[in-house]
Amino acid sequence: MISKDARSILEYFKALLNDLRVSVIPPENISNDDSFLEIDQTIKTIRNSATALGNGNLSEDINGRGYVLGSLKNLQASLRNLTWITKTIASGDFSQRVHFLGDFSEAFNSMTEKLESSIHELEEARSHFEMVFQTIPDATVITKVADGTLIAYNRAFMEATKFTDADLTVGSFNIRDLYIDESQRETFIKTLEANGFVENLEICFYGKNNERHIGLVSSKRIIIDGAPHALSVIRDITQLKAIEAKLQQSEERHRLLADNAADVIWTMDLTGRFTYISPSVEKLRGYTVEEVMAQSQEEVLCPGSLVQMHEGLARAINSVQNGLPFQVYRGELEQPCKDGTTVWTEATVSGIYSEDGRFVGMLGVTRDISERKLMEEEIRRLSITDKLTQSFNRLKLDETLEHHNKWAQNGSAPFAIIILDIDHFKLVNDTYGHQVGDRVLIELVGLLYETVRHGDVVGRWGGEEFLIILPDTSLMDAARLAERLRQAVANHSFATAGAVTISLGVSAYKNDTAPESIVSRADRALYLAKEKGRNRVEVC
Repeated sequence: MISKDARSILEYFKALLNDLRVSVIPPENISNDDSFLEIDQTIKTIRNSATALGNGNLSEDINGRGYVLGSLKNLQASLRNLTWITKTIASGDFSQRVHFLGDFSEAFNSMTEKLESSIHELEEARSHFEMVFQTIPDATVITKVADGTLIAYNRAFMEATKFTDADLTVGSFNIRDLYIDESQRETFIKTLEANGFVENLEICFYGKNNERHIGLVSSKRIIIDGAPHALSVIRDITQLKAIEAKLQQSEERHRLLADNAADVIWTMDLTGRFTYISPSVEKLRGYTVEEVMAQSQEEVLCPGSLVQMHEGLARAINSVQNGLPFQVYRGELEQPCKDGTTVWTEATVSGIYSEDGRFVGMLGVTRDISERKLMEEEIRRLSITDKLTQSFNRLKLDETLEHHNKWAQNGSAPFAIIILDIDHFKLVNDTYGHQVGDRVLIELVGLLYETVRHGDVVGRWGGEEFLIILPDTSLMDAARLAERLRQAVANHSFATAGAVTISLGVSAYKNDTAPESIVSRADRALYLAKEKGRNRVEVC
C-alpha cells in the first residue's frame, strides 16, 4: 500500500504535469527536501518551457539538464532556425532550406521551391507587363474605379501632359481632377460602371500648367488585389482637332472650288482613311461621296493599284516618323466603278502641314486619264503590230524571245519556235502583183492563228517570213504543230493566187545563253527544208 504522504506527492506531480491551473506550492511535508525540490524545479522548467513553445514564444532560453529539457532545447533551436529561415524567405532570399525536421523538412522545402517558382513567374509577368505598358505609344494610366486615384502611368502620358514623376504621386494624384468638362467625367464613370469598358470617348483634359488637351479615351475595367481598377488609353487629338477647326474655317473658301472641280480633290490620314472627298468623285466612279467615304481601301482601288497605295503609305509614315519632308507622289491608279467597269486615274499626293510645321495629313488630286490610257495602249499596240498582217512585228517578237529565254534559263518551262517562209513568194508578186501578194500574207496569218494554240505568239519576222513562239513546248510537239500548219496552208486556196506552200524550220531551247542561238538553229532547219524541195518541215 502507498502511504498517505507518498500519495499526496504523486497527486502533486500529476497535477503539476497535467493541469496548468495547479498551485505551484508543494506539499508541506516535503517542501524542505532537496531531492524533491530539484525534481520539482525540473518539472516546472519543463512545464513552463513546453507552455512557452506551445504559445510560440522562442525568446526565453531553456535552462536545465536532462533528456527532456535537452529535447526541448533542441526543439526550441529548431523552431528558432525555422523562424529565421521563414523570415529570410519572406525577405526574398530563397537560398535557405530546412534539413532537421524529418518529413516536415521535405514538405517545407517543396513549398519553398514552388513559392520561389511562382514568385519568379510573377516577376517575369510583371516585367513583361511593365515593358508593354511603357512602350504603348498613347498615354496610358491605371486608376482606381472608386475615386480615380492614379496607380500607374507610362512615359507617353508624361510626354502628352508634360507632368513629371514628381507631379504624378502614385496613390494620391487623382486623374479625375484633369477633366475640364464635368459632364464628360460623369459620362466616363457611368459608361465604365454600366458596360465595364469605354471606347473612343472624346474628352477635354488639363495637362501641366492647365494646358488644354483633347483626347479619345478607351478604358477597360480590370481587377487588381480584389478591387476594380480602370486601364485607360488616351489618344491625344489636340492637333488634329485644331487642324479640323482651321479646315472648317477655310472650308467655305475652298468648298466652291473643290465641289465644282472636274478633278477629284481629297484628303486622307496616314491610316489610308479619307477625311474629305469632293463631289466630282460621283462623276468619275459613280459612287456618292458618302459611299466612297464608307469604302475600304480594297473597294477604292483595284488589286494592282492597292499595292502601290500600301507602299506609298509606308513611305509617308516612314518620312513623318523620321522628320523627313513628305515626298510628292505621282502615279497611275486603276479604280473600280459602280457599274462594274474600272477607270484609270492619275493621282498627285502631297503632305499637309500645320503652321508650326507638323504633318497633319495628305492632300490628293485625282484625274481621269482613261482617254490617255486608251491612246497609250493604242500607241503601244501599233508599236508592236505589223501594219499589213496585224500580227506581231519584229520588235514584239524580239521582246518575247528574250523573255522566254530568261524564263527557261531560270528553270521555268522550256519553249520552241517555228520559222516559216512562203515558197516562191517572189513568183506570186511577179505574176499577180504586190497587192495580191499582200493579200496572201494576210490570209496566211489568218491560217496560222486558226491552227496555233491560244498562248502561242505569231509575228512577221520579215518579208514573207514568219516566226511562231511556242511556250512550254517540246521539240517534237513543235514539229507536229509545224506539220499541221504546212498541211493547212497546202490545202487552202488563196484568193487569186490559188495554191501556196510554205517551208518550216523548228528548234527548241537547249540551255541557250541568248535567243539568237535558238533562232539560228531554226533558220538552219528552214534552209534545209528549202534545200530538200520546199513544202516540208525540218528540225534542228
